[in-house]
Amino acid sequence: MLFVVFSVCLSANAQNTPFKVSYSKESIQLVPGQTRVVVIDFTIPEKYFVYKDKTELEFLNLESLLVKRIEYPTSRVRQDPFFKKKLAVFEGPSQILVTFEVPPEAQVGKRMLEAVLHFQGCSDTLCYPEEARPIIFNFEIGGTSNLEPRTSNLFSWHDLIHSQDFSQVWEQSGWIMLVVVFIGGFLTSLTPCVLPLIPITLLIIGVRAESPVKRNLFLSLSLVVGLALTYAALGVLAVALGKSLGFIFQEKWIVILLALLFFILSLSMFGLYEIHLPLFLREKLNNIKGHGAMGAFASGMVTGVLAAPCAGPVVGSLLLFVAGTQSYFQGFFLLFVYAMGMGLLFVVLGTGYGILQGRFQGFGLSVWIKRFLGVLLLIGALFYLNTVVPLQKGFDILMKYKEPVPWLSSDVAGLEIAKKEQKIMLVDFYAEWCPPCKELEIGFFRKPEVVELLKKMVPVRIDATFNDDPVVEATIKKYKVIGWPTVLFVDSTGKVLNDLTVVSYNPKLLYDNMQKALGGDKP
Repeated sequence: MLFVVFSVCLSANAQNTPFKVSYSKESIQLVPGQTRVVVIDFTIPEKYFVYKDKTELEFLNLESLLVKRIEYPTSRVRQDPFFKKKLAVFEGPSQILVTFEVPPEAQVGKRMLEAVLHFQGCSDTLCYPEEARPIIFNFEIGGTSNLEPRTSNLFSWHDLIHSQDFSQVWEQSGWIMLVVVFIGGFLTSLTPCVLPLIPITLLIIGVRAESPVKRNLFLSLSLVVGLALTYAALGVLAVALGKSLGFIFQEKWIVILLALLFFILSLSMFGLYEIHLPLFLREKLNNIKGHGAMGAFASGMVTGVLAAPCAGPVVGSLLLFVAGTQSYFQGFFLLFVYAMGMGLLFVVLGTGYGILQGRFQGFGLSVWIKRFLGVLLLIGALFYLNTVVPLQKGFDILMKYKEPVPWLSSDVAGLEIAKKEQKIMLVDFYAEWCPPCKELEIGFFRKPEVVELLKKMVPVRIDATFNDDPVVEATIKKYKVIGWPTVLFVDSTGKVLNDLTVVSYNPKLLYDNMQKALGGDKP
């Protein structure tokens, strides 16, 4: 019942945006063991686009069915004129393909699957707030089938390579991200906490200076694969927990908490506190007996668990990131690559054990490596904090910078002043997720000639960055705002001058309308 009410509200709000989501409302007939691909048509009008990283199909319930794959449309990279960088977007008529599977043991009967499609769309001059469109699939499972479950085909390498999940990793800056993660893992292995584990672990699995190089290499690789799979499992778990939280990462308090956590983790790298492997864990590591490849593999898995406290600051930050991506593939693959980077030194030292033994202990680089990782974590903290309090505004406060004209945050307060002083009230609907809004804020409203006009008005800015304020939500509905930026003018009697309203990024028109508004409201 709640979902129905929720759906009506969302549908009403969606009617004001140009994006269309449609799908078959008919009941889908299935039998146990069968798979079926369901199509969601996602229509994006010409000259509009939808950000790929803000598009997600979230299932609220599955009713014993399995979602084997969600394939999003093929994206393209466009140069965003406001972010000044390349971003992946969806354009034109698109489709989202969802592959369902009915477990062989599924009971016959009707099923209703509830889902929500999250996305945010814009044009070059206008942005809409993030939307959540409700979707309901109706299934009817019939009698027992002789079909064999097709799980093997669903996970073939051919399908994996051609899936949209794989493209999310490789396109745009994916290769750079993988290289950074790999290097981060390697740098982690050089820290004072992990480095001492390497010779101990290699001796346990049977690597010896007098052994053949091939044997040492084989054992070392087996160890690293076990280590990597352990961390990959952590990545999948992080994504699973993240998926259950849905879009909670957009909540203001969550963003602040993430920024604080990144900052605290960076302090450990700067030496304010140290994380060392407990002595009893080292003793437990010594009790692990490696026998050949399987023994080395098992030792690698245990080493991954035991080394987790050592790599905690970096791994913790990476787990937070993959949880936010909500991609199981990225959760598995990024942590796997990170662990392979951390295991590189195991392989190098293990293969050439007789030559390289003890070499890295004399360089004195480990402290500087920790400082470098601390800087990276601090940058991550600033990144999250910037979504709540833009850094530009923060620097302005530190430098005691004052806005040329003070902006009010309430249209009610602004109208009171407008009535008292017989002025025009300018209302700017703004959001941090709206690039054209930020361009207006910095590139237009701070121009000297615009400031002079604003001084003759009552400027009000309604910030809709976090749509969790009932007052802001009521103000948006009051003025029927559907796109950002929207700038409107209200006279001293409270009447909206609709002919002067500017919806989109159009500095010239806005400047002309400001002059017209001032000329039309003389006391």
